[in-house]
Amino acid sequence: MELKEIAQGLAERFGMGGLAVENGEAAMEIDGMPVLLAENGNGAIVVTGFVGESPAEGGEAFANLMLEATTGFMDRKARALARNPETGAYSLVQRVSQDGLTMDSFCDELSDFANTLESWRGMLEGFRPVAAAAKEMADAEPNAAEMALGGFMQV
Repeated sequence: MELKEIAQGLAERFGMGGLAVENGEAAMEIDGMPVLLAENGNGAIVVTGFVGESPAEGGEAFANLMLEATTGFMDRKARALARNPETGAYSLVQRVSQDGLTMDSFCDELSDFANTLESWRGMLEGFRPVAAAAKEMADAEPNAAEMALGGFMQV
């Protein structure tokens, strides 16, 4: 199934007016989350969703959390969490094979993708106050911040 067919099917199924494929890409929103569908030229549709900007505090800890989660994703799906090196923003990326792809199977993949994206967006939003609190604790007591972000306490 080609991206143009997918875009047309999504538009018809979900009443998405204006969903068009330009330069091999189709941009849309799912529950207010920006998602990009793109043909990769190797028999797959690549689905990319914006997770969010890197947290101002605890960015390395959040990046490590995402890196560990990607290992689990790769065990069961062609999905990964990524960080844009230029902007520092995080994305969720999934490769969906076009081999035997139907509209129903793509919608199932897209639904699962959207649920995972929503979960990671929530984790990032929840992480920000924890990281800010860890910074405040670090200013008051340096070892306390390590504990708040999952580090080890020095003995």
